Amino acid sequence: TPIMAIGTYAEGWMVVKKLNKVESQGIIFDSYEGEIVVTGYQKDEQCSEDDYECYTPLDRTIAFSVRPENKEVVNFLQQHKDESFLIQYRIHRIESLGLNTDFEITNAIMPSPEAASPAPKLQVSKTGSRQFSFKGRFLKLAYQGTAVGTYEGLYLDEKTGKVHPFSVTNEQMAKHIYDVMKTGKSVYVGISDAIVTGFRQSDYDVYEVNEEEPAGME
Repeated sequence: TPIMAIGTYAEGWMVVKKLNKVESQGIIFDSYEGEIVVTGYQKDEQCSEDDYECYTPLDRTIAFSVRPENKEVVNFLQQHKDESFLIQYRIHRIESLGLNTDFEITNAIMPSPEAASPAPKLQVSKTGSRQFSFKGRFLKLAYQGTAVGTYEGLYLDEKTGKVHPFSVTNEQMAKHIYDVMKTGKSVYVGISDAIVTGFRQSDYDVYEVNEEEPAGME
């Protein structure tokens, strides 16, 4: 399992739709605070899972902090205020000295094919009995947890326009998805639908990511 900083609840990458504001705050610790808009969903939405109708994407506003020494990130945010971009973030379980929020942005980039070079295809073992494939984008993936960690994320199905949470139980696949997110590409995703066991938050587990053809085409 990845090494996490003590007191960290989650860390990963997320697509930001736009930045609302970023400003310098604090008297002793001159940290930067702001608000970003990201994609979320309503967990209790009345929709049919079997017909792939879940969930309708909703805008979510998150208050964030950036450490004062992380000038590169601050400059990036100030330059890309009304654009969509990718952030690496950390959610702290305990208040971190010098930060006004528990959500810290540690890195920010513009997705591009030059940002990473994942293999065209990665397939891992399936964890469920029912499989399906769709084309879309990964909006979020984070390593979560304290004692037992899991990777939890959110994807956008481009055909239906819906978003859905997913889990990744394979660390190699998680790293691959991070690289795919950095490229900004749409890919075919193979989902294995399993009954939730253990510490996973979603019954959708990613078993294949494929740039060229629908998942499951052997």
